[in-house]
Amino acid sequence: MIHTDLHGLHETILPDVELDAVRTATELAGRGVRRGDTVLLIADNSVEFIAILFGLIHLDVSIVLADSGQVPRQHRRLALLTGAEWVITDADLGRVAEFSDIAKVLLSTDLRGDPGRPVHGQRLSFDAWRGRNDALITSSSGTTGAAKVIVRSGSAIWENSERTRERLGYRPSDVLLPLLPFSHQYGLSLLLVWWLAGCSLVVAPRVRVDHALEAAARAGVTAVDATPSTYHTVLGILEQRPVLRDRLGSVRMWCVGGAPLGRPLAKRFQTVVGSSLLDGYGSTEAGNIALATPDDPHGCGHPLPGVELQIRDDGGKPVADGEIGEIRVRSAGLFEGYLAEDGTLTRRDGDWYLTHDLGFRDGQGRLHVIGRKHAVHRLGYTLYPAELARKAEACGRPVTVVPLDDDRRGCRLVFVVADPHLGPGQNWRQRMSEHLADFEQPNQVVVVGAFPVTRNGKPDQDRLKQIAAGSMSTAESRPARVETSEPPAGPDRAARLAAVRSAIEADPGPVLDILTEISNFRSAESEIWSALDTLRGAVAEVEKYRPGRVPGMAVFMPSNIVFYSYVLQLLVPSLFVDEIGFRSSQQVAGTMRRLHELLAPIHGLPITLHPLTQREFLDGPVAQADLVTFTGAYKNAEQVRTAIRKDQLFLYYGQGVNPFIVAPDADLDKAVTDAIRIRLFNSGQDCFGPDVFFVHHGGFDRFVGLLTERVRELRFGQYTDPGADYGPLYYESALTDAVDFLREHGEHIVSGGQVDFRTGHLQPTVLARPMSTKVPVAELFSPIFNVMRYDSDAQLRERVTSEFFRERAMGAMVYGDDTGIADVLADRHLVCHDTTLLDVDNGNEPFGGRGMIANYLAHRGRRTARPLLISESVAEHLTPDRTSA
Repeated sequence: MIHTDLHGLHETILPDVELDAVRTATELAGRGVRRGDTVLLIADNSVEFIAILFGLIHLDVSIVLADSGQVPRQHRRLALLTGAEWVITDADLGRVAEFSDIAKVLLSTDLRGDPGRPVHGQRLSFDAWRGRNDALITSSSGTTGAAKVIVRSGSAIWENSERTRERLGYRPSDVLLPLLPFSHQYGLSLLLVWWLAGCSLVVAPRVRVDHALEAAARAGVTAVDATPSTYHTVLGILEQRPVLRDRLGSVRMWCVGGAPLGRPLAKRFQTVVGSSLLDGYGSTEAGNIALATPDDPHGCGHPLPGVELQIRDDGGKPVADGEIGEIRVRSAGLFEGYLAEDGTLTRRDGDWYLTHDLGFRDGQGRLHVIGRKHAVHRLGYTLYPAELARKAEACGRPVTVVPLDDDRRGCRLVFVVADPHLGPGQNWRQRMSEHLADFEQPNQVVVVGAFPVTRNGKPDQDRLKQIAAGSMSTAESRPARVETSEPPAGPDRAARLAAVRSAIEADPGPVLDILTEISNFRSAESEIWSALDTLRGAVAEVEKYRPGRVPGMAVFMPSNIVFYSYVLQLLVPSLFVDEIGFRSSQQVAGTMRRLHELLAPIHGLPITLHPLTQREFLDGPVAQADLVTFTGAYKNAEQVRTAIRKDQLFLYYGQGVNPFIVAPDADLDKAVTDAIRIRLFNSGQDCFGPDVFFVHHGGFDRFVGLLTERVRELRFGQYTDPGADYGPLYYESALTDAVDFLREHGEHIVSGGQVDFRTGHLQPTVLARPMSTKVPVAELFSPIFNVMRYDSDAQLRERVTSEFFRERAMGAMVYGDDTGIADVLADRHLVCHDTTLLDVDNGNEPFGGRGMIANYLAHRGRRTARPLLISESVAEHLTPDRTSA
């Protein structure tokens, strides 16, 4: 069985996956792909990727796997070096031109074949491919220099996968969740292990770890594999969501690899989750080398059967157990060799592979990996940065040591500490110093929110070196022990964001006074805390997605959640945008002006409020910007998009239906509580509010009864009243639309419905009725509960898959264990299970659905409906080293 999660969970039985692979192979053969051809595959994780990969194996071709996150020039270099006759990509048609002069290009979406075409009972065969010496060609991660192109035989890969399966005891009942790129050694090995074990697999979106964990809980995942950087994200989610942590009790193995596992992460994981992280060691050249197991979770475990290890010093002599040296490997599974720049194979030298990694073996023969070798010489001593980092991590946080050449001193050591709270470097220096000898002490301590990582989760050594070099250059005129924090945009702007956060944490009153002009007290308080959380994570966000510098940005601000939007669309982008101009909605122009006048003197950033008409703003700041964001109505967004240049990046934030579904086995008490909380947020004037509640007929009467009982108990009050549950409708159009809706559907009102036009007070109103495709779902900005009874899954499925819902797909909330409807919704929606969109919103991660009216990104004439985050979008579309050859 295979489960796939694209913000949800879909299920396909294993024979169907095999059938898809054979059908894909048939389609490829029909296109002209022949045994012995060389095929470059560039695609992200998906079920289609697996079908294509296994189809190519079935055809017995030489497969070249490329990371889809690499830039085009890297892909082209790989195609030229390998002599690829074919390129298969999941990118758009624009990629075809990159290879048209050197290879035939196929789009992955065109290779599914005809489901009705018979495949004559063929079974997927790996036999011929296992006999190829050039079965797989991949690139190394390039963390220590230029990426190497590595050739491995099919037998080496297959036998290594079989030994991995045996070591970890994978069985047919297991459910695997690899949060890794399938194009890399670690991820690929898990695909083969899955096939060999005949177990289940969850294919999840790695950029949304929260969604992947939700899918894992629902699928009963038993084994998770990820890099250390991903596990930091996992812990952040599980610490905030203990219920989700408890739902992951089926996991028997939390496996980690791809980079050294630091002691702080291992200890924190054990404390939070109650399980050990099972470390493993491998490489692109050798496959999996050593693996810890649940029965023996120490270090990286023992070498796999058939793998020999040596630990030797710089002179090549063996070292005793417990002593650190370079790891050397010998096995039948080693690579064939490297491709030279002319495409010829340079075979490996000798039986032993020198990994250039440091480690040691303990008294029981287990391997412990420290990191890359890279010896440096300082004060007459030979030091290894990876070993220094291991010692320094006794301070309680992850540490990386970056050596920098120095003409006078020979070498300077910059200790980079990952601290999401950006604590003072001096404090971390003091904590580390007691664990280091005098000659090991840092020249400089740099504090970052999180280590920058490459797309496959490994530490980004180039970026770390830039951060270290930048910190040293700024410290030249300072005393030697002055510390700095160096986020990508420099310490000055990060400090200004920190100043805003500190000022509001110390006294939120002035901001609260401004927000309660347009929002009720409780919603304003919640908005402030969400904004502060986003400010805390701003530097880590930018270091994670690594957007390039943008000269100018223009922002059309929304008419609600003005402070949260100020942080999301102005303050956080200021870390990578030189100058930002924004225009406020006319409905809240005075409130936005007062908010900016309060915050601007604190941050002093080049953020300018333009009191212009929309046309003037378009002709001026927007025309000069590289990046434009718009929040509001879809038709207005389209007017703006069509008026700007195609090379400008345009992000649109709209509104979705956000259906709230109550399944047969739902906890009705919790469902009613959450329904009131999200529908009454800001008195119903919020884009997360559900426009419809679909309740199964078995619990419909009780749900409606509880709902009407509780909404009658809610207290109305003015926005400044801390005890009020809701307040008047601020927006005149919201009140008018609500009244029109209630007048048209008044016969379905079971509670509320009274309106006081003098005060803007609309009593929370419940409408209850059976579902009918003829009854429209209105987009309302008011405290109206539009409750519909559904009688069957088929009836509900037909409604939520209609064009109306698909176009407006943003979020959805499902209460109860109805995985079927959740899977249907997950194709386009961000799906929450037994919780609300308010609870999963994270201002430092992409958010939204895949409905064009809900949100989209537009660039160079192409619109894409997808979850949005400004830093991620800039990194993908406006960052030169990732968008040009």
